Amino acid sequence: MTTQQQIPKLNTVGNALTVSRLILLPIVVAGIVLHNGWLAVGAMALAVVTDLLDGRISRRLGQASQFGRNLDSTVDFVLIYGLFIAFYAAGRLPTYQFVVVYLAMLMTLAVQLAENAVASKGVKKMRFAKPTGALQYVFLLWMVAREILPHRSYIDTIHLTLFILLALSIAVYMIDCLVNLRKMA
Repeated sequence: MTTQQQIPKLNTVGNALTVSRLILLPIVVAGIVLHNGWLAVGAMALAVVTDLLDGRISRRLGQASQFGRNLDSTVDFVLIYGLFIAFYAAGRLPTYQFVVVYLAMLMTLAVQLAENAVASKGVKKMRFAKPTGALQYVFLLWMVAREILPHRSYIDTIHLTLFILLALSIAVYMIDCLVNLRKMA
């Protein structure tokens, strides 16, 4: 193998789109903290577009790599949990909801550490990781959208319903993680 084949090309369009989410994160947070809902919604909309396009563009241009997939996962993790922390710090995520989400974050980190400790060869992927991550993303999109929605009781009902679905998904995900952590031990 040549050196060029071993070292992935880092400066790709897909990786630039992925990294742009890290640049958009503080803008979304500023919109939340400064009560500027339109700024938060606009920056979050751009973040979603980059998330939808980065992998597709990388594959289409023949630039997909393991580095890009890992970068995407890491940036998604930072974005999702960074925004949950921002909403909590801004007083717009109740403590009980933050605790549930935070437990999912801690479990994800524990699984990642355990996988790295056993060199992750032969370790089964968590079945509920993708659906739980998707629900977290939907819940965050909802919370950002709430920044510009009028205060109505049905909005609170939708919020609570989405949170209950997310909490149930996190509970199943955590059970799946605990089972797999036990298998790794």
